[in-house]
Amino acid sequence: MSEAKQLAQQFLAALAANDIVKFQAVLAEDAGMRIARWDGGEAYRPRARVIQRLVEEWSGWPDPKLETHSVLADGERVAVEFRIQATENNRYVEHNRSAFLVVKDNKVETIDLYCAEPLPSARRKGWIAPATLSDDEINRLFESFQYTFDPREWIPPNSAGHVNRRIGYGGSYDAHPGSNWVGGARWSAAEADARIHEMIAHYRERNVGFSWHVGAYDTPADLAQRLERHGFALAGDQAMMARVGLDNLDDIPINPNIEIEILDGSNESSIEASIEIIAVCFKWTREQVAERRPGFYERLKSPKFREEETSYLARLDGKPVAGAHLALRGGVAYMGGAGTLPEYRGQKIYSTLLRRRLQDAHDRGYHIAAIHAEPMSRRVVKRYRFKEYARFFVYAWMPVMDMAVIKSLVPDE
Repeated sequence: MSEAKQLAQQFLAALAANDIVKFQAVLAEDAGMRIARWDGGEAYRPRARVIQRLVEEWSGWPDPKLETHSVLADGERVAVEFRIQATENNRYVEHNRSAFLVVKDNKVETIDLYCAEPLPSARRKGWIAPATLSDDEINRLFESFQYTFDPREWIPPNSAGHVNRRIGYGGSYDAHPGSNWVGGARWSAAEADARIHEMIAHYRERNVGFSWHVGAYDTPADLAQRLERHGFALAGDQAMMARVGLDNLDDIPINPNIEIEILDGSNESSIEASIEIIAVCFKWTREQVAERRPGFYERLKSPKFREEETSYLARLDGKPVAGAHLALRGGVAYMGGAGTLPEYRGQKIYSTLLRRRLQDAHDRGYHIAAIHAEPMSRRVVKRYRFKEYARFFVYAWMPVMDMAVIKSLVPDE
């Protein structure tokens, strides 16, 4: 390992420990630091001022955690990528940062630190939510689950997205409102109407529809009513439901004639069958199937993603009849993307897949299973100790409003 790279790692260790003595050991006495932030620039010199700035920021977080992405050395210069996750203003966020260090005489002489705007986050590596969480804590897990996706690990094909602490929006920009989205609004009452108008203008310019997901913690509190006044229509709602305690699953019946296949990416006919089942159950258009197919293949064929995501295909008499998904992220076992072909419903196929997913989650050490339950799933899972914590409302806007298309966003059959 080069001397410069070793010093960079010592600098990161000092940062993670928030240790003045460790900083003094790695920084030159006359060290300087330039900071380029999303909201302005800063500069500090000598070492004492640099350390004071770094220590004050780290001390302001109650639970900071540093994750190193890369350390690349070229002579006396080192490029470092890292992430800091912490609670900030009652919200868990991540700071994705890059630092360029200049090393001289076995000390870090200059730091150029680039700080992007912090983003909402729920990517706590290795953290599993305990069964002792309060209702409000579970509710906040639902609110944060949308931020468990890590764009560093995967950029979805056929997509464009924008996320900050106050709003997220994006999509494939296909005309269907289910292909484009807005969510996570954190606006004041005074600015909300203008911001809603901006979102409408963004999609109107592209002549496409979009869906707006309104959660329990979105602001202002009357966001849903404001959307209606701006011409949005309610597509439906999803119940945020969770089962706490996965030790005993005997209350969930199974169909012993169902064979369950774990999709590992090796059988493309099984992947296609799974995609088609989801398309039927969630009323996807052929355009939506085409735009989402590459993403299915990429994730199912990646061992990295299969560590925390599992896709299941259920067969009855050899025929694919249902599919389901399990994601172990954000501390919970998330039950997503499950559906049974209409002609095979009522045969305990859904409950068989539900129990299998819960058992797999339990075997991985998870205590809480969560689901955004649409009306059809809601009627099933409430029988099996899933409790409702809040509602998630789906609104939609189209250049020419089509209620049949909008209502298809939240299937009820």
